[in-house]
Amino acid sequence: MYSFRGQCDEEGNGLNTATTNREPGSGEGSPHHAPRQQTFLMPPWEEPRAASLSQVQRLDTSIMTSQDILAYGLMYVGFGRERQNVCEKTSVDRFKAHYGPDPWTVKDLMTDLINEFPSTCFKELLMGLNWLKLYDVEAVLAGRWGYSEVTCREKCRATVRHIQSFKEKMIRFDPSLFRSEETHIISVDCVNFITEEFRLNPSTEYFDHKSHSCGLKYQFAISIWRDHCVSINGPYPAGKYHDKALFCGAETMDESSDRWDRSALYFQIPDGKKAIGDSAYEGAPEKVTVKREGHPPNVFEFLDRAQNRQESYHSRLENYNILTHRFRHGKSTQDKMNLHKMAVEAVAVIVEYDMRYHPLFEVF
Repeated sequence: MYSFRGQCDEEGNGLNTATTNREPGSGEGSPHHAPRQQTFLMPPWEEPRAASLSQVQRLDTSIMTSQDILAYGLMYVGFGRERQNVCEKTSVDRFKAHYGPDPWTVKDLMTDLINEFPSTCFKELLMGLNWLKLYDVEAVLAGRWGYSEVTCREKCRATVRHIQSFKEKMIRFDPSLFRSEETHIISVDCVNFITEEFRLNPSTEYFDHKSHSCGLKYQFAISIWRDHCVSINGPYPAGKYHDKALFCGAETMDESSDRWDRSALYFQIPDGKKAIGDSAYEGAPEKVTVKREGHPPNVFEFLDRAQNRQESYHSRLENYNILTHRFRHGKSTQDKMNLHKMAVEAVAVIVEYDMRYHPLFEVF
């Protein structure tokens, strides 16, 4: 049964809110709950003309399902009712190609957003996801979503900031999450993302040796035994800090340990516990285990799988064009870094929701 509550105006107002009270990350399904196999039935809509996409009727979000999200999401990007008469997999693949996550992940995210931010609009959420996924220029967004370029920019950033705000609750290092029998609790690695030049602050510190261009560096830590990111540290100029220096909270590894930042990941790992890292983290055996010649085959395989799992997480981040294309926003150095951090943390939150249905790796 579908319940319509009128039409949204050109600015997308009029979305009714759900009445549940939940913490971010408490949506449909448990962390290891697979999506139900379901047939996506078409809702009884009146398909709008292309010129009136901004006037699409909205479902009451208290009963809005992943089926509704799939159908209306595809309609917004040009797949009308007749073009949705295909198998479920094709429809979901088309949805993911434009928005990133699948419809049931968006359902969980939307429910938590509406609970936290009652003014959340379904259309604006989809537009923000579309911006993160495809990173189109504002003129393209304006044509697709029916707003002006300035309005698209404002609404996309507002939506993405709302998603980013869940990072503090969902992505945090909590030693109580790890079992006492676990010795290796996290894997850690750094990722560089390319950006446009910092023209108001030109410096070789931003040089990324991997892409041979300008970039920013982030450090990610992933729980080994759960599908959960526990720490994001950044952004930093891509060429200024070594991976191990970020892990230890140092400017350089020549710096005395007395001057290391005590909030760094090195000091958050409890005594007796360890991370798994690549060769860049060599030299801190009390906190990080790296692969070495002479390890027994089973140990080598375990370390290798943990690092591959970390790379799998990175690939999910890089599935969003805003992180793989050259980041172009920001009027000043700090503004550019703040906006890039907004994008990275928002994508990480979306991936966190998505890992409930799509684990990073098979169980060890």
